[in-house]
Amino acid sequence: MRLEKLRSIELTRRQKRLWGALEFLIRLLILSIPLYLVLMLAVDLSPLQHAVATHSASLLKALGYNVFQDGYYIIVGTIQNPFYFMINEDCTGWKSMLFLFALIFAVPRIAMKKRILGLVIGLPIVWVGNLMRVLGVVMAEAAWGLDFALVLHDYGYRLGLVALVLIIWVVWLKLSRKEKKNVWGRLSDLFRLR
Repeated sequence: MRLEKLRSIELTRRQKRLWGALEFLIRLLILSIPLYLVLMLAVDLSPLQHAVATHSASLLKALGYNVFQDGYYIIVGTIQNPFYFMINEDCTGWKSMLFLFALIFAVPRIAMKKRILGLVIGLPIVWVGNLMRVLGVVMAEAAWGLDFALVLHDYGYRLGLVALVLIIWVVWLKLSRKEKKNVWGRLSDLFRLR
């Protein structure tokens, strides 16, 4: 009976917006659980590490760098002046991809097709952004030295990847909230999701 009373209460416009924000935050919290499960269960991310290392090494070779790859270890440069680095779990961008997934699925009242299309387009952009982060660190080390590259890696590129995810999400959100014949409608026609 009390539930019936709660459902019949008319909310003001501001209260509806606050309720929507609360719903979004609760969903986002629930969707963040996989992050903690991966961390607590020490899930093996070595295939992802190897893929990032392989793609990074290929791109560096295409840019003219002397590159040697051993698993997810990469050596860039000459024997006299090598730059060694390892693609560890945090270098794979998996947290950023999971963050984008959580943001897209936390928004209430969006069609599943739009969510899937957002991921189909957004996740590869995050992947490429992460590869550009690795390339940027190598290029910064070659140009300005290891200390500058480490500062850039630890602060600039981490924030850059978070900003990239948020930009992708905001663009997706704006496109997803428009009326029927919007960009998503045309894109989903291309991918035959409708």
